[in-house]
Amino acid sequence: MTEFNRRIKKSPKIALILFGILCIAICLSFAELFSSLITVGGFYNSSKDSTIKQNSFCLYAISIFSTETKIQAKEMSELFRKKNGAGYIWQTDKNYLVLISCYQNEADAQKVSDNLKENNTQNEIIKLDFDSITIKASTQEQEKNTLEKSVQSYKNLYKKLYDLSVSVDTNLLSEIKAKVDLSEIISDFAKTKSSFEALFNSRLTASLLELKLSLNNISNMLSELSDFSSNEIPYTSQIKYTYFQILDEYKSLAKTI
Repeated sequence: MTEFNRRIKKSPKIALILFGILCIAICLSFAELFSSLITVGGFYNSSKDSTIKQNSFCLYAISIFSTETKIQAKEMSELFRKKNGAGYIWQTDKNYLVLISCYQNEADAQKVSDNLKENNTQNEIIKLDFDSITIKASTQEQEKNTLEKSVQSYKNLYKKLYDLSVSVDTNLLSEIKAKVDLSEIISDFAKTKSSFEALFNSRLTASLLELKLSLNNISNMLSELSDFSSNEIPYTSQIKYTYFQILDEYKSLAKTI
């Protein structure tokens, strides 16, 4: 038996100390290995190439006026805004259209169109086509979810504001209650926008930068709606006007990305 072994045998405390040091060394080795795996995209933080998409869609708008000059369109817009319509000027390749409302289903648009004609208001149903938006990025799961919400927020905001305008028009909601509901809609969007900025501001690609700028525009539109006050223009007219603004912003973004 060597002198070292005799000392270990005679001194259990030394053996325990050595065993403890060995355990600590093993734990540190495993900790370093685990940390390395996470850093290079191991168990939980792995990034993947993702394709985030908002599919193309179409809506059906009621147009009450068409002209080649924007001045005439503006005059008609102001008139119908006072009559509870959006009065939104939608530019096409050839004309300026004055749109008063917009629907997901053509049948709903047809009912409104027929009712207007019965009241001697000539109009036309215009199909609005919106291209798909596709963004490719290397994302983790949380980033992918946030990016999807951001890209899809345009269509979702249209749906929410459309429902809000219908509820006020049919007296299901008072203007006061509608403003409370609007604050919740704006709050939900703000959370999505803040999450997007927190996750992507430090690594914006060209497409992500365009999306960020567009989301800022949407935020401004919603703020204007929240602060809206007028004795001449009904509140629902401004809600409809805003959802057309958002749809127009989406159309611009789809062309840019």
